[in-house]
Amino acid sequence: MAVRATSTKLSSCSTFSLAESLKFHLRFDCVSNIWRPFSTRSMASRDERERKWSSSSLLSAKLKAKSKASVDLVKRRTRSAKEFNEEYMKRYSGNKESHIPVMLGEVMDAFSSSSSFSLQSFVDCTLGAAGHSFAIIQAHPELQLYIGLDVDPIAHKNARTLINELMLGDSSLRTADLKAYTQVRNFKEIKQVIGEVDNKLLASGVDGILMDLGMSSMQVDNAERGFSMLSNGPLDMRMDPRATLKAEDIVNSWPADEVGRILRDYGEETSWYSLQNAIVKARLQGGLHSADELVEIIRITTSRSRGGRQGWIKTSARVFQALRIAVNDELRTLEDSLRACFDCLAPRGRLAVVSFHSLEDRIVKQTFLSLINGSQGRGENDGRRSELRNLNNNFEKDAWIKQIVEGDTGIVLTKRPITASAEEERLNSRSRSAKLRVIQKI
Repeated sequence: MAVRATSTKLSSCSTFSLAESLKFHLRFDCVSNIWRPFSTRSMASRDERERKWSSSSLLSAKLKAKSKASVDLVKRRTRSAKEFNEEYMKRYSGNKESHIPVMLGEVMDAFSSSSSFSLQSFVDCTLGAAGHSFAIIQAHPELQLYIGLDVDPIAHKNARTLINELMLGDSSLRTADLKAYTQVRNFKEIKQVIGEVDNKLLASGVDGILMDLGMSSMQVDNAERGFSMLSNGPLDMRMDPRATLKAEDIVNSWPADEVGRILRDYGEETSWYSLQNAIVKARLQGGLHSADELVEIIRITTSRSRGGRQGWIKTSARVFQALRIAVNDELRTLEDSLRACFDCLAPRGRLAVVSFHSLEDRIVKQTFLSLINGSQGRGENDGRRSELRNLNNNFEKDAWIKQIVEGDTGIVLTKRPITASAEEERLNSRSRSAKLRVIQKI
């Protein structure tokens, strides 16, 4: 018996030794409740994959932490120092409290009257819910002429109602002889609009112009407009319902290369190629006609293992942004409109722009710098030096002006953009990406 036991032991040992020589190990199979052999090569391959994944995850985490630290640093440098007034913000939330004017206090500061600036004429290029306009009219008793524009007929109708109520209401809330005009027009037509209202004003110039480039909450919340990835509706995305091009047309009929370019350039999407192919492939099954259908394609195409910026929710946001920009030709319209607005400013007049994503902000920044270094003659530039000195002395009294950039034809009053205060970001999530830049004409 002892010998047999020893023999069994040896047999077991020799079997294990053979497995070792064949580079096999045993793995317990929980399903069949037995030990199964598996190759050490597979194990090594698996270990290598896990090591690479761990290394990749660590690198990704470090990059993410570095990116967050960079964003936090920029926020600290640009964050508004103005004390946030929640009641003041809610007072000018228009007919729908769901739409809150972004950076209202900072915009009011940009147009505050001083020895270097007086607001007697004002153009709001993006009426929206008229929150900014309402506050401007009430804060400036010297205001003589107001013009409000919006390309969206629905937004214009709501804003016009509010402005009319103000004009017909308590006269103590406005200048008695204030003239107010509102029109359904694109802000790229600002010169034509001002000329139609008062041709003399086109020659003398406007004191203040505001451009708030964000969508209003009424537009986003209306599923039929197709702007939101959170509400199922048609793939429309037109700011102007009278326009013919829809997002549905782009995803279902535009060339694949053009669809990819839109996702890459306007959405800054790294997975643009796979998304382009998925969108084109969906045409074989009838195409994409609703927000939910597009979001589902994005969800399937975007790997679940990718987090952060590559997550499908953030990818959806970038895709919707890209399509909206393409449908409304926003970026080219923006640059042309910035130049037109600057041309319409009076000497010492100011243009304030609130942007909501990096593409817009980059265009605003670069266009402002281009505008102040125009093609003025040398002698004329020399004649502006005393004007610049006077303005600089006055700027020192304005707490919101930190660093300026002087040019031949104007001054950028915000070398770095102003971002919303931490308190406003907490109460109004739309303000988190907002950036305010201001330029003044000499």
